Amino acid sequence: MNEQNKKVITGIIVAVVFCVCVALVIIGHKNIGLAGLGTQLLGLAGLLCLLGLYNNKYK
Repeated sequence: MNEQNKKVITGIIVAVVFCVCVALVIIGHKNIGLAGLGTQLLGLAGLLCLLGLYNNKYK
């Protein structure tokens, strides 16, 4: 597998993880209670991890 294919696959994986994390935040917002809060925090943690990975490249 060449470098271009790796970049494309990595981009697709990051986009899917981003969509899942945003969906977790939205679903958690609809649920009231600790389960909803936990879902939102899980989505937020995923988004922060993606942001950290992105910023790590430009350190």
